[in-house]
Amino acid sequence: MTDEQVEKLIWKEIKKRKILFQDMVGMPNCGVDPDPTDIVTPNSEKGIRSNRFQGMLGSERMKELLCVGKYNEWVDYPPLKIPFQDLFRFWWSRCVDQDVIVDDILSDIFDYFLELMRPPQKKKPQMDMTVDFEQMPLFVERTEKAA
Repeated sequence: MTDEQVEKLIWKEIKKRKILFQDMVGMPNCGVDPDPTDIVTPNSEKGIRSNRFQGMLGSERMKELLCVGKYNEWVDYPPLKIPFQDLFRFWWSRCVDQDVIVDDILSDIFDYFLELMRPPQKKKPQMDMTVDFEQMPLFVERTEKAA
């Protein structure tokens, strides 16, 4: 899928589920006012409804929006309507500050190779922490005087 197709599919899902801005930023199980600018109509008559999302985080909400079939909050990575590579490309080209991310990537790659090149270190002698329970008196005999 192209970036345009990814964006079009996401908008289609948002419109199909009638998701509002308030759904995107609001808490799950909280009321969503379909017209927050209307300060004349009493809340009881506005048709306030529950948030369309179950999840709290944006990633959970995107999984909920893009999952194939019925969303199950207990499945960490459900199959999505958009292949991961296409989502990654869309994210890379439209959602991130690439200069910052490239620095992080290059730093992580440098650290990876640094660890691979690190000379083996001699093992330091460690304290023997084994316990021989047969040599330890587990039960102390009580004398009559102590009792």
